[in-house]
Amino acid sequence: SASYGTAFKAPTFNDLYYPGFSNPDLRAETARSGELALRYASDAVGAGVVAYRNRVRDLIVFECDADFNCAPQNVAAATLQGITLDARLHRGATSLTASVDLQRPQDDASGLLLPRRARRHAALVVAHPFGPVRVSAELAASAARFDDAANTRRMGGYALLNLLAEWPFGTRWTAFARLNNALDKHYELAADYRTAGANLFAGLRWRY
Repeated sequence: SASYGTAFKAPTFNDLYYPGFSNPDLRAETARSGELALRYASDAVGAGVVAYRNRVRDLIVFECDADFNCAPQNVAAATLQGITLDARLHRGATSLTASVDLQRPQDDASGLLLPRRARRHAALVVAHPFGPVRVSAELAASAARFDDAANTRRMGGYALLNLLAEWPFGTRWTAFARLNNALDKHYELAADYRTAGANLFAGLRWRY
């Protein structure tokens, strides 16, 4: 398959006017993107490769200087291009899905990486039923990124393990529990802002 499109994104009200963290001179983003994809699928196996290239004018990014003066800014021209590989495998009752994204998100003027965007991402999900309960393990990983446009404030890569259990009962109900960041990994998506440690959610779903 092949696709091509254009996009438009206006700055939000907070981008323009939030006290102390805004920029009323922001311009709207415009973008052109193209994508080529090749996919294969059977009952037991699936695989795909996608190549993409996005050219963005006036990309809105959030930046902080050394004195912690923070505000959204426009990047005059940016290119986000890369390739995504994905695979799916079913063997008996066990399923496995995996994906890898290799990209180059860069500021065209400087050739440096865009703030807070990594070059590599990967995900792996394994699911298997144990009686009526289906258990899944998810591994999500990211390479290092930079917090600033000059690429001087480096944030390390990370890998997170999430666990999920689901138990359908009755005809419409499902009980579930999800443990995010099971290994209590310390990581940052923005410099000096810690993300959540290990956390557990549980609940019930009802389907009409």
